[in-house]
Amino acid sequence: MKTTWAQGDVYANGIKIHYYRTGGNKPQVVLNHGAMDDGLCWTRVTKALEAAYDLIMLDVRGHGLSDIGQGDYSSQSRAADLAGVIQALGLDRPVVGGHSLGADTALNLAGHDPELVRGIFLEDPPITLPGQQIFGGKTAEGKDPVRLMKIFMRTIRALPSFIGASIARRLNPGYHEDEILPWVNSKKRLSTDFLASMATSLDFSGGIPTELLGGIKVPVLLIIGDRDAGAIVSQGVAAAIQAATKDLRIAHLTGASHDIRRSRFDGYMAALRSFLSEIYR
Repeated sequence: MKTTWAQGDVYANGIKIHYYRTGGNKPQVVLNHGAMDDGLCWTRVTKALEAAYDLIMLDVRGHGLSDIGQGDYSSQSRAADLAGVIQALGLDRPVVGGHSLGADTALNLAGHDPELVRGIFLEDPPITLPGQQIFGGKTAEGKDPVRLMKIFMRTIRALPSFIGASIARRLNPGYHEDEILPWVNSKKRLSTDFLASMATSLDFSGGIPTELLGGIKVPVLLIIGDRDAGAIVSQGVAAAIQAATKDLRIAHLTGASHDIRRSRFDGYMAALRSFLSEIYR
């Protein structure tokens, strides 16, 4: 697995944010990981795109090698971090994308600072109907998702990496090998501050953010899976997002879980390549 990408730190919104970057005079794409992952969890996507794009993979506050958020992991703070990174690195209105929590970050940036981006892509953002369970799938029914995630993360953090990798392969038999070690290592680097703050910092109450969506002035790609497979966004929610958003296209990958790019990589990359080509034509 390639580990020679440039990396560094910038100070954005008052904290240190770590990043990895492929570089080159190419169209720029900023990647924001989900909760409890980190920037290198985009390794497989980055390897597939780096010949054509300059990719910047961020460690979100409280994750990877970035500073902790001192209990603040709100959408507004994460979006301000992202805006600060774009400005500090002198990026030229990049395409910004994200998975889950990272999709929420990209969405909030585009809604509040549209002049900083030229397009966004959202992989299964945490948007549900009011009162709807955040994750689909039978294993989540009646369970507190934050409590379950905390228990699981603490277990993985306590185990040697080779055992964590074995667990990752068993739990996710469809994961490519490029996904395994970044996934395990991200759990090792996850801050206890983030874990302790999840219940208060992450809003799982549901509801379509129509005002935020209506303010987005750039093209949007929404990538969704199936709730029966464990994804968040249902087709009904996707339709509501489309009704509220000026310029949206939807890629529905049948059978995909919440980790859409990991469970349906080829379809995911086809949708993403098409979107990037459209934006940077």
